[in-house]
Amino acid sequence: MGTSIAITGATGLLGSNLANKLISDGNEVYALIKDEQSKSILSKKATRVYGDINNKSDIEYFVQKSNPEHFIHLAAQTQAYDSLKYPYQTFYNNIVGTINILESLREYSQCKSIIVASSDKAYGELKGKIYKEDHQLKGIYPYDASKSATDLISNSYRETYSMPIIITRACNIYGVGDFNKQRLIPGIIEAYTIHKKYTIRNKGEDIREYIHVDDVVSAYQLLMKYAEEKNHHGAFNISSGESYSTIDLFNLIQDILGAEIKHEIKQEKSREIKNQFMDASLLKSETGWVPKNSIEKSLGLVIKWYQEKLKTN
Repeated sequence: MGTSIAITGATGLLGSNLANKLISDGNEVYALIKDEQSKSILSKKATRVYGDINNKSDIEYFVQKSNPEHFIHLAAQTQAYDSLKYPYQTFYNNIVGTINILESLREYSQCKSIIVASSDKAYGELKGKIYKEDHQLKGIYPYDASKSATDLISNSYRETYSMPIIITRACNIYGVGDFNKQRLIPGIIEAYTIHKKYTIRNKGEDIREYIHVDDVVSAYQLLMKYAEEKNHHGAFNISSGESYSTIDLFNLIQDILGAEIKHEIKQEKSREIKNQFMDASLLKSETGWVPKNSIEKSLGLVIKWYQEKLKTN
């Protein structure tokens, strides 16, 4: 049997793809599942353990059951839009859940690597031209602030207790296996497939970086090894360098589909960071990581996958 790896949030886009790759490489993967989702590509070979990150006893049982050499914490309330409606649940889940995990792992003290997913949103508004790892952590809106707090708490455990914690701050992830229709790409494709008008917020002017999930998976694999062998730095940006405004990405999807998508553009400003540009040079120099997928070349296959899934559901 291979290495034991525990993952929270394993039914999500990144979690399911990462778990499946780790399983295919011969590892034993344990997935903490709060609610079994019918729409997930998580392999049946993953050992499912049912529990909630907000319940410390559930986490302690999960750690005892998996006896992990590596622990990857991805579970979170992930939607910035939802966080505006449900701030209490967002702060509680993202902060208390992370504390429960880190405290349980401090007591366990056997992990060779602990990777905690923060977000590019943890930085808050961009100061200067690009986010580097030493940029301020100053999230304002509920989701962003919860990620800033997650980031700071994780670094506190790393520094205070010498735990092998790596914090990841990834840009917007896309790819096969994302069933979250609140995200831009799945939402647009769903609107086209079911002939629904798509609403573009904030005039379509927000600029984001997008990265293929396979590239994030490869970064996580390298960071697990890095935490075990080097561990000089505690936080890494994961980004592709490919930036699109909302309206430009919308138009790119229309071009790939070869059809017009019914839509409306809302003019009011949203409570979201307007522009985000990230520097992943530290990750590249420390691990040799290189992103291999461009959005223009890979988006067609992702769109095709979505259309097939929507037709069968």
